Amino acid sequence: MIVDKKSRKIICTAFCNGKRHDFRLFKESKTHIHSTITLLTDTEYQGLQKIHFKTQMSKKRSKKNPLTQEDRKSNQKLSKERVLNENAIRF
Repeated sequence: MIVDKKSRKIICTAFCNGKRHDFRLFKESKTHIHSTITLLTDTEYQGLQKIHFKTQMSKKRSKKNPLTQEDRKSNQKLSKERVLNENAIRF
C-alpha cells in the first residue's frame, strides 16, 4: 500500500491470491514511483534501495555491530513517520 504522507490518502494497493512476500508483491505490481519521491519502508523491503535510491529504512543490528545511539534515534524517528501509513489501513 502506498499512502501520501500529507493527505493520508491511499494512492495504490496491490493484492494477490495466497501468501506472497511484500517486496515480491511490490515488484510484481510494476508500480512506478517517481525518482523524486522518498519512500519510508520497513526492513521487509531491503532490495528496494537498489531499485529506488530515495528509500529510507531502519538500520538493522548484527551480532558484531550493535546499533549506535544515533542509529536508534534515527530508527525511532523513521518509525514515527511510517506509523501514519499503518494507521491508514485502519480507516
